[in-house]
Amino acid sequence: MNRVRWYGPTLALAIVAIAVTLAGPRVVQTIAWAQQDAKINATKDSLTATPALAELSKAFRNVAEVVEPSVVFISVAKRNVPMAGGDGSGPQGGMPGMPRNEEDLRRWFFGPRQPGALPPGRQQPGDEEGDAPEGMPNPHARPQNKGEDYGKYNVPTPYANGSGWVYDKAGHIITNNHVIEDADVITVRFFDGTERTATVTGRDPKTDIAVLKVEYPNLHPATIAKEVVQQGDIVFAFGSPFRFDFSMSQGIVSAKGRQLGILNGRQGYENFIQTDAAINPGNSGGPLTNIYGQVVGMNTAIASRTGSFNGLGFAIPSDMVVEVSDQIIKSGKVARGYLGVYIDDLDPKMAKTFNYTGKGVLVIEPIPNGPGAKAGVQRGDIITKVAGQAVESADQLRNRVARSTPGTKIDLEVFRAGKTITLNMIVEALPEQIADASGPGGPATTPDPESKESQVLRKLGIEAADITGNNGRNNANPNAQQSGVAIVGIRPGSAAAAAGLSPRAVITEVQGSPVKSIAELTSELAKYDLKQGVRLTVRFGNVVRFVVLELPRD
Repeated sequence: MNRVRWYGPTLALAIVAIAVTLAGPRVVQTIAWAQQDAKINATKDSLTATPALAELSKAFRNVAEVVEPSVVFISVAKRNVPMAGGDGSGPQGGMPGMPRNEEDLRRWFFGPRQPGALPPGRQQPGDEEGDAPEGMPNPHARPQNKGEDYGKYNVPTPYANGSGWVYDKAGHIITNNHVIEDADVITVRFFDGTERTATVTGRDPKTDIAVLKVEYPNLHPATIAKEVVQQGDIVFAFGSPFRFDFSMSQGIVSAKGRQLGILNGRQGYENFIQTDAAINPGNSGGPLTNIYGQVVGMNTAIASRTGSFNGLGFAIPSDMVVEVSDQIIKSGKVARGYLGVYIDDLDPKMAKTFNYTGKGVLVIEPIPNGPGAKAGVQRGDIITKVAGQAVESADQLRNRVARSTPGTKIDLEVFRAGKTITLNMIVEALPEQIADASGPGGPATTPDPESKESQVLRKLGIEAADITGNNGRNNANPNAQQSGVAIVGIRPGSAAAAAGLSPRAVITEVQGSPVKSIAELTSELAKYDLKQGVRLTVRFGNVVRFVVLELPRD
């Protein structure tokens, strides 16, 4: 009996310990769950009791309710559309990496759609650009008759889509030029499902803006914002990305005044709003609005390696859209002001050579008999203001003058030879074509490679030759005699290469002093400390530029 009584308490304690060990984690888990559940419920109550969140959500819904009736879906069709290869070998093939040329650059920003081509792997009419990405359902897929020959019957084949918005009650629709540029048939679908065939009132490839016209009485025009959008403002992008009709995305204005270079091939005008609101293929032409549902821009481009949204969307500002569209509606075309001057951006190194420290735009050369030349603009002038407004880049100056009505007078504030002067200019209409530059004729004589002149130029990385006889004539105008020193070759990695000099260019001045031979060139160069930089006037065919030649410091 004594032995049993001695083991009893020990056994009971062991059983209790085992029970606690087994039940303890469950108890701890139960307690933790109860605490988390209480926290979740408290947070739910807090969210419900926070009116600001409900008001924000309601405000977003209100924006959609205001804007969507003015947004339209645009489908474009073309007759005898050639199909892309199933391997993506057509014009719509993939574009990995950075853009390599002008066409790649347009696809880089506008998305992979090219007129006359279908997405890789799709060969049936109707699977046009804007369909759902691979692996996603296509809510607008249509059954196809695979045996039907569309080209044989010349039936318009839908091949792309985009977006737009109602501009006025007269039936004008605004969209991007690249959306409808090559279309034979344009169909507009409104928010209520009604479809109408649209005609083109006019297009402006230089700004990528197009105006369509439909006959439809029940329209809800969008409201244009009166205040200029600012960086950080909340914005909403509307459109039909990947054919998901009448979609809405939200973001902020990331930046303003972006120059992308996607319209350079058309001597275009760019001043894009950058936004992180999701913009995808199919959004092009749709409105970008502010928190009041007022249009502040038109969705136009994306920067993407894949053709889909990567956080960089771009929109044309509404003031530019209105200005261009009103002219198209009124006269069918756009009249732009013309300065008639070759210009370039002014960097600090170049400004230093003119003893100037501010901002402005450098005049390379006035075009003979152009409005700038008539007003007295000279080579080497630095334009600082136009009509009282400061200008800091060549694009900004060009855009500002372009928006001036031909025939009006504007003042140009110019820095010249240490003084600021004001010139009065009458704006003229921009000519349809601006002559391209062509290269000069080849040089005739080269110096002895062991001469002092050659040694100086070799240090700079320049191989040069004097221009003599017929070899100094301009290819574009054989009767116009060139003068200066022709560049024959540039050593890679040299100071001349860094300055942007290239063969076939002609050096005509050093710090404003004319040079007509290699001897004069080297003599002028010797007057300056090349480590501090010296300004050269260089002619590339018919185009004159300033460059700063600077040797690296020790």
